[in-house]
Amino acid sequence: MKQLLRLLLGIIPCLFLACDYSPSGSHFEEVSPQVEVIGNIELDNFPEQDTLMLRGSVNLNFNVSLPGRTIYSVELLLGKNSLGATSSATGGRQLQTTEYADGYYTLQLNVLGNSGTGSLADKSGVEGVQVYRTWVVYIDNTPPKPVTLTSVIAEDGSLKLEWKKYRGTGFQKYEILRHYPGQFNHGMVAATITDPNQTTWFDYEYLGEQVSYRVVTRVNGYYYDLLSNSIPFFYPKPQVLSSTISPAKELKITFSSTPFTTNFGSYELTLNSSKVIRLTDPKDTVVTIAANIFGEELHASLATYSRSYPSPGSRSVVDYAILEGIGAPWGPQDVDRLFGKPSSGKLYFADRGYIKVVDAATRHVEQERNVMYKQIGSERQDVISQDGKILYSIIDYSIHRLDPLTLHTLERYELNDLLPEEFYHFSMLDGVSNTNRLILRARNADYDPEDKDMAYVIDMDQKKVVTAVEADLNYSYAMISPDGKTINASDQVYVEQPKGDWKKLSLTRQEANSLKFHATSPLFFTTKGTMISFYSTKDGTLQSTLQTERELYPIDTDPVTGHLYGTSYNQLFIYNTSTGQLVNKLDLAGGTPVFLYNNTLYSDNRYLKL
Repeated sequence: MKQLLRLLLGIIPCLFLACDYSPSGSHFEEVSPQVEVIGNIELDNFPEQDTLMLRGSVNLNFNVSLPGRTIYSVELLLGKNSLGATSSATGGRQLQTTEYADGYYTLQLNVLGNSGTGSLADKSGVEGVQVYRTWVVYIDNTPPKPVTLTSVIAEDGSLKLEWKKYRGTGFQKYEILRHYPGQFNHGMVAATITDPNQTTWFDYEYLGEQVSYRVVTRVNGYYYDLLSNSIPFFYPKPQVLSSTISPAKELKITFSSTPFTTNFGSYELTLNSSKVIRLTDPKDTVVTIAANIFGEELHASLATYSRSYPSPGSRSVVDYAILEGIGAPWGPQDVDRLFGKPSSGKLYFADRGYIKVVDAATRHVEQERNVMYKQIGSERQDVISQDGKILYSIIDYSIHRLDPLTLHTLERYELNDLLPEEFYHFSMLDGVSNTNRLILRARNADYDPEDKDMAYVIDMDQKKVVTAVEADLNYSYAMISPDGKTINASDQVYVEQPKGDWKKLSLTRQEANSLKFHATSPLFFTTKGTMISFYSTKDGTLQSTLQTERELYPIDTDPVTGHLYGTSYNQLFIYNTSTGQLVNKLDLAGGTPVFLYNNTLYSDNRYLKL
């Protein structure tokens, strides 16, 4: 007589190729009623399952433990077919399911060991115990089929996907693939679903743009992607539609909304890379702010974030737009080559082979002279005095003095007639003072390696060289003050002395490099951090200092008001140089160069009266 005894079963995962399963089955053993059997029988790759779904080539790994007993044999049976026997407590057998017809089978693991009674029969091996465990096996060699993605539609403020249920065996999970243009392969896994009956999913990250979806079905024993069909979807992302500036100088920006209100987290409108406006209502699509951003272009970006932002993997879509800043159109003119002259109320523009006279009140070009093919290839070919009364230009290798209003040639000079040596290679004109002192750089044509490049200051009324100092032609500038008393050449500053000699000032190269001449006062100023120091052009002595809110670059002065202005981080700062008071502060569109004349601000193609 035999009795049914339970085993203590502990399953340890092991390598298992191409298999799947679902629960059911039994495990038991039969022994003599006088013997208690304790042990383990394990299929390592199926730790907690009694019903197995198998497909392809399957490794069945076993592990048997019968404490206190000697194991005689371990055998695996599929139905009535033996998969092989061994006397080892551990091992494995390979099963090729294609050798069997699809259907249900019984898998049994038989273990034969000694009885453990201590009898003579036990010791001689005649008496023993048989222990076994069984599983229900379903063999399915039919290749699984992918599901069909049926629809991708906007619904309830989100994006809904629907697909047909997987009808095969061995289901593991669905994976939702989301693909944006430019991504590799079929996209990224947006969601994982382990319930085979779930056939809908909402994409709570979608806010707009082109996208496509697929559903991948993962099946036990099948290691290829079961990809569904792909369905694309497109809805325009929120984008800037228009901008207007009211007479009250308010900037109104309108952008489109998103219908995916369930997914929506916030809008963020960024202007000029610094000003950020955040909106949390999906229907709030109008922004009104003070119109204080000036420039030829106002760069705006509208970012729409999902409600999960900023968690990892959260989505956002961004639209970029270029809007008009405040101010009215003009020109276009390059403000780097623009000069304003208060005595005549004219703006002078010199660049790309043209000299233009512009009325500062109407901004109309009154005179224009084309010297494009008559100027040599030097960097600066046209200079005008600060008061606007003296204008020189290089035309046909000669220096021409032009009438500042008509641009007609009044006088013509050959370089060799002005300088002490006989022959020169001409470099460039650098400036002219209100006292008709011209500063230029030139090199002796009989070039000797020991010769130095020189900057010459010439009194054009007397046709006489006032002074000459060493000046590297590779530097982009030399400068002369409006009163003709101070010059700057190659980061060296010189001031004319009462007896006519010139004294070099003890300014650092950094200070000299930042030097500018004041447009309305006999001063020059240097910049060090946020400190601006003003010096007399007559004797080089320090007159005053001005502390700015930020370090400004570049810095110049208004030719009419004398106000100092400079930019920092897309902001313009204007200071009264007499009092040190901040007069105005204005946002600038990114990278906008500006020129200030009579409290009117100019960019290359816009102007604004402050």
